[in-house]
Amino acid sequence: MNYCYRLFNWALPNLCVCCHQPVHAPAKICRICLSDIARLNFKSSVNLLHRPDINKLIPNPTFDSLFAVCWYQHPVSAWLKGIKFNKQLTYKAALHQLIKMQIKDAQAEQNWQMPDVLMPVPLHWQRRVIRGFNQSEEIWQRTGIAVDTKSITRVKRTKPQSELNKRDRKTNIKGAFSCNLTHRYQHVAIVDDIITTGYTVNEIARLLKSAGVKQVSVWVFAISDPTKPS
Repeated sequence: MNYCYRLFNWALPNLCVCCHQPVHAPAKICRICLSDIARLNFKSSVNLLHRPDINKLIPNPTFDSLFAVCWYQHPVSAWLKGIKFNKQLTYKAALHQLIKMQIKDAQAEQNWQMPDVLMPVPLHWQRRVIRGFNQSEEIWQRTGIAVDTKSITRVKRTKPQSELNKRDRKTNIKGAFSCNLTHRYQHVAIVDDIITTGYTVNEIARLLKSAGVKQVSVWVFAISDPTKPS
């Protein structure tokens, strides 16, 4: 068994996505490169909405708390773009590795509450057919938390939010979703790849609360700040 395993790793080595040096599976980022990736810390609060530098980016959130792994900066910005636009799904394992580390850190903090379920921000069916997958679903796999992809539906095909200014983003997303809960959830986490203004998740959070969900969190891999290079 060990011989076969060593032979497999010699023939098809598992390489770090950053430095391309061998790393033990299932990890995709080596220890040295992990130390170079700055994850968001929870020194002030496990709810990142309580951080002034983050709160100012998301006006009037309709959700209760925010969890994120890092800022939208290199190299994770390149990985997220690679997954979303170039179908480079090999980066998923690296994102999963960082997500698990961040959840572990959050669980060590006071007032941390695990949601009942994760709900990925849905794509319109036409965009999903073209892309072949929903990047939000792919990124938030393997957390050990149930995932519900049925309760929230995208009923309007909108322009990509990344192509619009701040004012147009709010009107673009209005009325884009419908909510039909499959279960009675108390705490739902909406999951996505990136948050910029928060208008998309605000719209979904509003629907969930109208449907009776008591607590709505937003979990994203990265937070976009226009003042920071990506």
